[in-house]
Amino acid sequence: MDSMLAFLVAARRCEIHDLEQLARSCELVHAVSELVHRLQAERGASNLHLASGGASFGAERAARVEASAAAEAAVRAWLAQPEVCQAEPAQAMPGGARLFTRVAFALHALDGLTGTRAAVDALRCTAGEATQHFSRVIAALLALVFEAADVAAEPAVSRLLVALFNLMQGKELAGQERASGAAAFAAGGAASAGARGDQALLHLIEAQEACFERFEAFCPPAVRSSWEQARARMPMAELERLRRKLIAAGQGAALEPALAEPWFACCSQRLEIMRETEVALADGLRAACAQRIAALRADPDDPQSLLRALAGLPAAPAALGALVGPSAGEAGAGVPNRPAGDEPAGGEPIGPRLTRSIVDVLQAQSLRLQAMSDELAAVRATLDERKLVERAKGVLMRHQGLAEDEAYRLLRQTAMNQGRRLVDVAQAVLAMAELLPRRG
Repeated sequence: MDSMLAFLVAARRCEIHDLEQLARSCELVHAVSELVHRLQAERGASNLHLASGGASFGAERAARVEASAAAEAAVRAWLAQPEVCQAEPAQAMPGGARLFTRVAFALHALDGLTGTRAAVDALRCTAGEATQHFSRVIAALLALVFEAADVAAEPAVSRLLVALFNLMQGKELAGQERASGAAAFAAGGAASAGARGDQALLHLIEAQEACFERFEAFCPPAVRSSWEQARARMPMAELERLRRKLIAAGQGAALEPALAEPWFACCSQRLEIMRETEVALADGLRAACAQRIAALRADPDDPQSLLRALAGLPAAPAALGALVGPSAGEAGAGVPNRPAGDEPAGGEPIGPRLTRSIVDVLQAQSLRLQAMSDELAAVRATLDERKLVERAKGVLMRHQGLAEDEAYRLLRQTAMNQGRRLVDVAQAVLAMAELLPRRG
């Protein structure tokens, strides 16, 4: 019985430790969300600057580069902390190997920003090329947030991370729409929109809404309420008017360069409103971790409370002492008297009433952990579906020579035509991957 209690206490301490490490990874997610927001603004300003041939938006772009650099420095400073990059395996974050691999990819992508900015300064790249470079960096950062959500073992925090990831992904697609539209308006013609630019824009709009639907499904009621209020403040009527002009340009119509800045301002206002909810969710992550840790420590079923009852019994076996150590009360005060009715008898080291208490704690902790596991499985089903879709997109890109947005549109169109779920079509593609001919 003593050993069982020792391991119950050790399990609770491990749970609290994992939550403390999860709270640290949420700090990283908070810093990454700020960096993504700044890079999105820099991308849009860079596109306007390039599309105008360097004639406009130079000062605005310089300010956004400075803001991006400050946000990047904050992320790098967090990662450089000894307790992060030099932590012993026992002290590492949950899923640290996967999370830190994503960090390495993100840092590699960030290292390439210097060359991208130099190319923009010298007008040595097109707006489309700049968009691709910035989007790759942002995609690497979003993958880091996705990984944090995927390895989180606390259901409430995992739900918040899934909600935040989908909001950030939808906001990124809105940022891509701002960047490509700004370049198209500034260039003043259909050529800037590219072949079938209307389809690319429609894909961005559709994909945004899909992300926002998933975000709404996972966010807490209070956040969803504030999100609905935020959406009511977005300049959607003006955005739709300008979107129609871009769609017409994709079909050959001309664009007015004078509309580049109104488009950018309209999209920026929408993104800033989205950012309010993003910040609220990121702040909520840290609060959720702190609340969960406090709740575990105050739990009336905490096995640690039984240790205090055991303090009046004969010395605990080595296994108990090694696993749990002395409590604060034992270390600083005298040993309390043995509770009445719990005297050892007949060789039984723990009395019947305390034995029942330990069994009750064991059952309560087992039920709670099982409930957490069930809820976590439901949350991760959404993440697993996204992984399948991403893998199917990769197969189509390799075998059919499609761009990423084209591969996604093909998957969605096939799902709609066949009346099937997108994830089911993705699974079918993956099952047939070895049979698909490679593009020569």
